Order: sequence, then structure tokens, then C-alpha cells
Amino acid sequence: RAAAAKPAAGFAVDDGPKMRPLVPIEYSDEERAAVADVEAAKAAKAAAEPPPASGSAAPAATSSSSAAPGPSSEELKALITSIPTKRDELYACEVEWEVALSCGALEERIRPWVSKKMEEYLGEDEPTLVNFVLDKLAARTAAAEVEAEVAKVLDEEAEPFTVKLWRMLLFEIKRAKATPS
Repeated sequence: RAAAAKPAAGFAVDDGPKMRPLVPIEYSDEERAAVADVEAAKAAKAAAEPPPASGSAAPAATSSSSAAPGPSSEELKALITSIPTKRDELYACEVEWEVALSCGALEERIRPWVSKKMEEYLGEDEPTLVNFVLDKLAARTAAAEVEAEVAKVLDEEAEPFTVKLWRMLLFEIKRAKATPS
């Protein structure tokens, strides 16, 4: 019995490799100057762009430029709540494809979102699959068909992905219609 209390050799606790003490990195003046140039460019770019809307549930709820004011945050929230969340109701909604294609929502808003989601689901960037999904949208494919096609790759994640995609598509269309030209 005393031997049974001792863990087997295969289950021995290993603390892993011993860590060496941290040594500070010393940068040259040239390296510091290069980083300063990059940071100055980022700061200039950030100053030229409007700050993102905070507290919004939709990732695309920021206005695209400060010269053309868009819907207020309250109006955006109302737009979001007006879009159905249930699959069948959502897929039954009419999509105003002309608005979606003319306002550039597919490329500006939906492509980055689809790319991010594919990376989350698959663990790596899949530009071919992103292009496939956007081609389906550009061809005005129905949501159920998009879901069936994406299910071949995403399996059980296809339905939640397509529901979110369709909600985002409808939101971008409503947002484009609410923004004065």
C-alpha cells in the first residue's frame, strides 16, 4: 500500500524548463529612430480619423467619415433592434441588394468581418473561403443557400455564422439608407 501512494514515473510532476533571468534589451539609436517614425505616422493617422463609437453592440456602428454625419448612436441601436434575430424570420427578410452593392458595404464592412470569423472558426486566414462567401453575396444568393454552402466547411458553426452575416448585411443596408448621401 505504501508504494501505491507514490505517483507512477509517467505521471511525475514536471515544473518544465527552468527560466533564466530576464535581461533588458538595449536598442540602438537607429532602431529607436525607426520606431519613433512609425509611431509618429500612427499618431498622425489616428488624429485624422474620428474616434470609434463606444459601447455599441455592432462592430460596424462607427461612421465612415467625419464630413458626412451618419445616424446617431440611438438611431443605430434602433436599426439593430429592428433586425430579426431568429433564423427563419431573418432569412425571410428582403435584401435590398442594390443598396448593399452601391454603398460598398460588402468590401468595406463585411469582407473584414468574414475574414475575422473564418480565422476564428478555422484557426487561420482563409482568403479563398472569404472570397467565396463574398461572391455568393455579390451574386445575391439566398441566406439558406449560403448557409448550406458554408456548412461544408464550418459544419455546426455554419448556422450561427450565416445568421450573424445576414444580420450584419441587413444592418449595413439600413445604415446606408439612413445616412444622407
